[in-house]
Amino acid sequence: MPVDLHERLSEFSYGYGVTREVARRLRKQGLAATPFLPSLLHEANLGFDVAFSRPGTPLLIQFKLGQAMRRFVPGPRPALERIFWRYHIDTAEPDGQFELLLKAQQDGADVFYLAPQFHDWETYLEAFERKRILRQSLIVSPMDIRQTLDAHSVPDGVHKIVYDRARAYLYSEPLELSPVRAAELVPKVRVHLENRGAPLADVLEEVFQGFDSRSEIRRPSPIQSEIDRDRLVYEIPSDGVEQPRLRQDRFERILASRRTREEAVALAVGAEAWSLGAQLIFVTEPP
Repeated sequence: MPVDLHERLSEFSYGYGVTREVARRLRKQGLAATPFLPSLLHEANLGFDVAFSRPGTPLLIQFKLGQAMRRFVPGPRPALERIFWRYHIDTAEPDGQFELLLKAQQDGADVFYLAPQFHDWETYLEAFERKRILRQSLIVSPMDIRQTLDAHSVPDGVHKIVYDRARAYLYSEPLELSPVRAAELVPKVRVHLENRGAPLADVLEEVFQGFDSRSEIRRPSPIQSEIDRDRLVYEIPSDGVEQPRLRQDRFERILASRRTREEAVALAVGAEAWSLGAQLIFVTEPP
């Protein structure tokens, strides 16, 4: 019987451990790293010094908890260890989590899914104490998921990521992914930042403006009309033409609280990512 990771781990605790370790690794590489905190939306000042004029990048980390598995049903199990893990992603949901993350990555952000390669508190605590959470996590980018689907002409929909400590596959069909090793994550962010050389404010602005054009990356799906009908029934406020207006209204409220435009854009991007469960870290070169 599968073990639900949500019953053996806390996404909040796992996310805290990942964020802390990523920030520590970034600083060891000589980069400034400042995680977004939702409490900043209610504070008069940002509460920290983010140098928006320096070269930088928004780093978005999406945490996923799924299930620990021993049997693969239905069909033969791919080349995985006896105990493996799985989580689900919906690549077809309009304005959903995957779509936001993929669009942000295409617009210049560094974006990764992280999922634990363990399923118990004790293992987590040991990894936290030894600073080895990243080493015991699967790291996959939304772009890799989209490119894998495209390469095999697989339509969007609800898919499973199944993985052990060495390999990862995208299902419904067993399509092998190329996970990012823990030791590669921060160097990837640093190289991207240095090669682009753009101020953090400019990258955040592009990501923020891109939120209103996420439909550009949406692929036709055979189940799309059914999804749209269901969403209309539930009157989801962020659907359709309302979404850009709601986003702009939120931005205007933040700007009205005596923020600079750079601060308001940073908070708006951070708030929208946080609402979907992703952690934003502002990464810049040191002074």
